[in-house]
Amino acid sequence: MRVGTIIGFQNPAQWRVPWPELYESGLRFAEEAEALGLDEVWLTEHHFADDGYCPALLPVAAAIAARTTRIRIGTKVVLLPFHNPLRLAEDVAVVDVLSGGRFDLGVAAGYRHEEFAGFGIDRSERGARTREGIALLRQALTGEPVDFEGRFFRHSGVRITPPPLQQPVPLWVGGRSERPLRRAATDGLHLQLADFDVELCERDHRVYTEALRAAGRDPADYEVAAVASVFVDEDPERAVALAGPHLRYQQAQYQRWFAEAGDRTSAPLDDEAGELPPGCLVGTPADVLEQIRAAHARVPFTHFSFWILAPGMAPDVATRSLRLFAAEVLPALRALR
Repeated sequence: MRVGTIIGFQNPAQWRVPWPELYESGLRFAEEAEALGLDEVWLTEHHFADDGYCPALLPVAAAIAARTTRIRIGTKVVLLPFHNPLRLAEDVAVVDVLSGGRFDLGVAAGYRHEEFAGFGIDRSERGARTREGIALLRQALTGEPVDFEGRFFRHSGVRITPPPLQQPVPLWVGGRSERPLRRAATDGLHLQLADFDVELCERDHRVYTEALRAAGRDPADYEVAAVASVFVDEDPERAVALAGPHLRYQQAQYQRWFAEAGDRTSAPLDDEAGELPPGCLVGTPADVLEQIRAAHARVPFTHFSFWILAPGMAPDVATRSLRLFAAEVLPALRALR
C-alpha cells in the first residue's frame, strides 16, 4: 500500500495566522512527510471559502516539487469545470518536469453552488465539462498535437511544450455517485474514494470494479485511494482533545456544503458529548491501525491518504502526530496487499 497525507491550506477565523506563515508551514509539513517516508502528498481545491481553502493547486505543487526529491505530489482534486483543460495541461506538464516525473492529476466535477455561481458556469454542465475536459487533457498530456472538437473547447494542431516526463501522467477521478464511478472505470482512470464510511466505500468500490470488468478491464491494473482524517497520540483522550475541535470544524464545513448541494450527508454531531465525525480515525496508533486494517479487509484500496494537519491545527501538534504515525502505523500499512 502507498500512503500519503493531504494538505488543504485552510486558515479558519478562530485559529487564523498570517497567510505567508500558513503556506510556509504547509510546505514544511510536506518536507516532513517526505523525510518520514510517506509516499505521497495530496493537495485539495475549493474556491471562495471563508477560510481560504486552497484555490490554486498547481503553484503549490510546484513549490513542493522544489523542496522535495522523492515524494509524489498529487491533486485530490482539481475541480475541472473551473479550468481550461489545455491551460491546465501546460501547468501539469511543467510541474511534472520540475518534480522529475512525480505528479499525479486527480480531477472531479465539483458540487458547490457558490463556486459555479462565482465562476459564472451553469452547474448543470458540470458532468459534460468534466467529461470533455478529461478527454482534452488526455490528448494534450501526450505532448502530441491536439485536434479536438467539443461542446466547450475546440483546438486544432496545438501542442503543449514542454511535454510531461511521465507518459502517461497518472490520472485519477473523484466521485460520490454511481455515474462518475462508472465513467471513471469506462475511461480507464484510477479512483479516489470520497468517504471513509466503510459501507459507502464498499458500495462505491463495487460499482467501480464491476464497471471496469464490464469495460473489459482488469481491476488489478487500477489504483483505488481511500481517504480519512487521522490523529494519533499515545493517550487516546489527549488525541481527542487535541484533534476534536479541528476535525469537527472540517467535517461541519463539508456537511454544510454537501447539504447545500443536495449531496449525501451524515447525521448531525452531538457537540456536547464531544462526538467525533464519521471517517475520523483518532486514538492510539494501535487503535487507528486496527480501523484501517478492518476497512481494508472489506475494501482493498491500494492507497491510503489522510488529513492529519487539520484546519487550524498548530503545525507542531500535527507534526508530532505524523511522526508517531510514521513510526508505529506506516510499517504495518506497508504490509497490506
